Amino acid sequence: MFRIGEFAQIAQVSSRQLRFYDQLGLLQPAHIDQQTGYRFYSIRQLPRLNSILALKDLGLSLDQIGPLLKDDVSPSALRGMLIMKRAQIEQALREEETRLRQIESRISQIDKHGTIDGYDVVIKSVAAMPFLSLRHVCTGMDEAVQMVRTVAEGGARLIRATLRDKLIVVSQNESQAEVLDLEIGYSLSRKSNDIVRLANDLVLNVGELPSVETMATIVRQGTNAESHMSFSAIGTWIEANRFEIAGPCREVFLESVTGPPGFDAALVEIQFPVRPAA
Repeated sequence: MFRIGEFAQIAQVSSRQLRFYDQLGLLQPAHIDQQTGYRFYSIRQLPRLNSILALKDLGLSLDQIGPLLKDDVSPSALRGMLIMKRAQIEQALREEETRLRQIESRISQIDKHGTIDGYDVVIKSVAAMPFLSLRHVCTGMDEAVQMVRTVAEGGARLIRATLRDKLIVVSQNESQAEVLDLEIGYSLSRKSNDIVRLANDLVLNVGELPSVETMATIVRQGTNAESHMSFSAIGTWIEANRFEIAGPCREVFLESVTGPPGFDAALVEIQFPVRPAA
């Protein structure tokens, strides 16, 4: 017989663990001295302790291990437990791999930009939404900015405040296009059949922005000369995390552009639909 400290040393566990297993009925002492209360263990209990430790290393809980030691669980049930545990571990590994890629993308951002301030990329799902908009091909950035201002100001004036949500610009461009093919308008708080007629025969028609399951997003402040830095940061993130672009980019203005804070200071969320790279 070995006292609890001696048995713990042989088994390479702590005395506290042995007391805990005793409380749970998993491994009770072979003998307890009635006068001193000392616990004594037999070397023949070592295989049972090793079984507990081995099953615990597989990720099974102590509540699951108890019935297994009593042979109250069939081999098929044990197999089911292990399959479930395997699935949980595989999921955890995928999550850790994603976290590792995010760390790598942060390192890349620091290497390229010298900072990570303002370049936090967040993945989200976006629901489908009604969209009151027009589509216009612009030959340059100046024309695009002017068209966005025209739609923003006209829409703010003519769309009911209870219906109007956020100004959104969707870039429909093909990668090699030399023009800017934009869909510009307001998302709506509910479905509507309204159309809105702006100056110069411009008309906003109701359509729908489709839902996107995986949207990589980043928030920047204002439409200014440094806007390209945010696109560069999200591009770095997409590449480092082994995604590819899966649809048109959206720029969602989170604050008013027709009043304070205005175009130069309003927060804008850049959204890129993405999917795992092939």
